[in-house]
Amino acid sequence: MTSGYGPALGFSRSFMTGWAPVVEREIHIERDGRRLPASLFLPRTAARRARAERYRPIPVWVVLHGITRSGRDHPYLVRFARAVASTGQAALVPEIPEWRDVRLSTAATTTTISAALRALEGQRALASRQVGLVGFSFGAPQAIIAPTDPALAGRIACVVAFGGYCSVEESSRFQFTGAHELDGREESLAPDPYARWVVGANYLTRIPGYEGAGRVAEALRALAAYTGDNNVLATDPGIEPVRRRLAAGLASREQSLFETLAPPAGTLPDPVGGARLAEGLGGVMAGIPELNPVPYLARVNVPVRLVHGTADQLFPYTQTIKLGRAFPPDADVASTVTGLFAHASGRERTSFLHTASEALRFLNALASIFRLM
Repeated sequence: MTSGYGPALGFSRSFMTGWAPVVEREIHIERDGRRLPASLFLPRTAARRARAERYRPIPVWVVLHGITRSGRDHPYLVRFARAVASTGQAALVPEIPEWRDVRLSTAATTTTISAALRALEGQRALASRQVGLVGFSFGAPQAIIAPTDPALAGRIACVVAFGGYCSVEESSRFQFTGAHELDGREESLAPDPYARWVVGANYLTRIPGYEGAGRVAEALRALAAYTGDNNVLATDPGIEPVRRRLAAGLASREQSLFETLAPPAGTLPDPVGGARLAEGLGGVMAGIPELNPVPYLARVNVPVRLVHGTADQLFPYTQTIKLGRAFPPDADVASTVTGLFAHASGRERTSFLHTASEALRFLNALASIFRLM
């Protein structure tokens, strides 16, 4: 086990410059009778040793993407995986078609991880007996819950979660209002509407009284899909013609509901209707055990590292702080909140001295992560 700072510096250098001496391969995993693609990122030196059959198996991270149309091909995810491989470790990013289709499927989590682990057993250059697990966004709490599944017992060495959440009810309120709090201190941040569209697309029709709102849910799914398919942010005013076209295809009563969930870019939902929907959606999600990480935390018996950006507009950083506090006192868990990056829109503007201190904090977090493997 190293100090972790060597790999942390290597990761940072690669991620910042975009350059990495790695080999990228597409392999396949067998899941639920389906053959799904996965991206494998290997250090170039390890790939050469494997061809010569002179190697010692190297650590590998299985990386779960979030709810995104680009899936394993998301540019920042690819950059992350390449940076991991530049440290001398490996990264495997499996495709999760349900999540790529903007569906909040929790059933896909364990089956995908299990399939990835089976695929790794055929990669002799990799240490596949125990792997690290990384989750981004929706994949973050799913990664935390995963080690508690008996099917994965003893197979996951550690978990790293970027930009996750603690409470679905609080996250739902934030998505409609931008308000969040920690220790009684109220804060506000303009929420990224993408999360609201995704949640509405998946659970609107489960709210009592909204069972017949299926056309609105599908319009929200189409709007979320459009941003991913066209590589535009959900906050971009340029999507307004698409939003209006989707609204025009609905009946008048449906249009009012759609406008509450997807108002024009830069505006928040109607406070009254938005509060009602936020409560309804939060209540639906609270009733789905696999969406709620807190009840599982006492059974997570591997080290966990949590990372969140202060400018995250999908889930506020206070959610990760609360999640870290919700673990049992003796758990091996550490949380890092940084101003160096946001969930989807880049990094905050900071002074040079502030950036330097943030960089040191993030470097320490990376060292703690790589020290686990």
